[in-house]
Amino acid sequence: MLRMLVVDDEPELLEIFRAHFDGRYEVDTAASGAAAVERFIRQRPDLVFLDINMPGTSGVEVLKLFRQTDSNIPIIMVTANSEIRIAEECLKEGAFSYVPKPFNLIYMDHMAALATEQSRKRGQAGRPPEGPAGSPPKR
Repeated sequence: MLRMLVVDDEPELLEIFRAHFDGRYEVDTAASGAAAVERFIRQRPDLVFLDINMPGTSGVEVLKLFRQTDSNIPIIMVTANSEIRIAEECLKEGAFSYVPKPFNLIYMDHMAALATEQSRKRGQAGRPPEGPAGSPPKR
């Protein structure tokens, strides 16, 4: 099962994410930037939803730390901030995409699937075919 990390300082939103994605993803949550970095390093999720506006370390700063640690994990920024400048900064820093609050859970499903599929394809592109040398890949 794919692992998802959801980072937001609003406990209610963390519970909504957990309830919505549970069973399809192994969902872990963090309510602060510091907790998020610790979980990211320890668990290496397959996908991250990261709130931009949090007290303490901002989501943009956490994004930069995530990219330095592992630039292959797709990170989708979540924001109530309607400023295009902030979203553009996140994309320049390596975010996969961003979604505005209030969010649509069906759209979140789509973003999660798109991000993990693209990440999977990128990971397979550099791998040699499976199977013993000289045999075709397993199907």
